[in-house]
Amino acid sequence: MKTSKIVNRLMFDYQNLSHKKIIDLCKKLPNKIIRWIGVHHPDNRIRKVFYQITGIDIGEGTVINQNFLVSDSFKRLLKIGKRVAISPNVTIICDSNPNNSNMQHNKYVKNKLICQKPVVINDDVWIGSNVVILPGVTIGASSIIGAGSVVTKDVKNNTICAGVPAKAIRCLKAGD
Repeated sequence: MKTSKIVNRLMFDYQNLSHKKIIDLCKKLPNKIIRWIGVHHPDNRIRKVFYQITGIDIGEGTVINQNFLVSDSFKRLLKIGKRVAISPNVTIICDSNPNNSNMQHNKYVKNKLICQKPVVINDDVWIGSNVVILPGVTIGASSIIGAGSVVTKDVKNNTICAGVPAKAIRCLKAGD
């Protein structure tokens, strides 16, 4: 079956496909195409499957909205906990590099900016729209990341963070 036919079935005929059939069809595609389908797929439940197939660990009950971009070179660098809510247009960078640019030879860039580090999002986190999370960040359980934030450092449990760069703006307590 041609790649275009497989993609069309996965995108537009998914309601008639079993979970096993979706996985079997994905085995015929490269990870880049499977991830692209995940980014653009119309169904939240099925979208998660494409990310899992391409190496992202995703907990039960997590919802991933459209345009979720992950730069991880398909190396299992992203772990997402249970019941996480990821809003539209979120980007997570686990693998940061300038690709073919001559910047890759710059000593500072090579030693300080090129990196490949895991990102961990713990249970019950809510990530707002248009958030960017950089390599090596861990987001603590039951935290909220405000829309448009750039997360450059770890976030403690039960914390609301927002801004560029994101900073803690409130601690959540039971009964708030």
